[in-house]
Amino acid sequence: MKIQTRATNVLERTSHYLKVGVLQNKPAWFDVVGAHPPAIDLTKRARSTNLHDPQIEQGSVKTRSSSFDRQNKHHDVHKIPKLQYLEDELRDVFYHQHPWEFSRPKTLVETSGDNTKGDWSRMIQLTKPLDGESVVQRTIWLAKNTESSLTEAYDKARFEFYQLRMQEEMKSTVAREESTMFGAVYPITNTQWGLEQEQEYIDAWTEVASNKTKVLLANKSQAQEVTQEVEADGSTFALEDDLPEAKE
Repeated sequence: MKIQTRATNVLERTSHYLKVGVLQNKPAWFDVVGAHPPAIDLTKRARSTNLHDPQIEQGSVKTRSSSFDRQNKHHDVHKIPKLQYLEDELRDVFYHQHPWEFSRPKTLVETSGDNTKGDWSRMIQLTKPLDGESVVQRTIWLAKNTESSLTEAYDKARFEFYQLRMQEEMKSTVAREESTMFGAVYPITNTQWGLEQEQEYIDAWTEVASNKTKVLLANKSQAQEVTQEVEADGSTFALEDDLPEAKE
């Protein structure tokens, strides 16, 4: 097979190969390319050099490209489009408004899109904890299945999230108080243990700092007293020098 010089003829060549039996099965991209054929030829070719260029012979050679030459009218053709999803925008808004949700533990496991398969007619899911992703999926469900706008759906899902979060915290607090009432003893957390260790060093440093401050204040007051005594003695000597001498 000879080298193909026009990449845009791939649809015609493939159609010919299917007719003559070179290809038995139609490629997956055949219908897509047929519906949206390439508009320009992207094949790169070597520039033809003319040995008898009149500009070279006349000595008027263009050494710099002009602004018109540098202007690429099809600069977006080769640019990879940025993938944008509504879910990412909702996540960005939610976690910017609720940064403390990042501190909650999460399981970083690939779900293969299992979140979209749940019944998001309600916020609570049996196989998923309550978090920011629940707000995102609930917002999308409300926007698609109700007449609410995206902002209204987000506000409704957010308020449902607040109510459920308060219920969880209330249940956790009540359960802890009941367990404590029946004799349960809860060990301190790692954070609390670290704060206690840090507080011991802070207390010791506070005592040392207070003692050093007392010493500095005492030295300062003593220096002021010495200065006052010296000034008083100097004024006394000055008065004695100013007194007239007694006549014999």
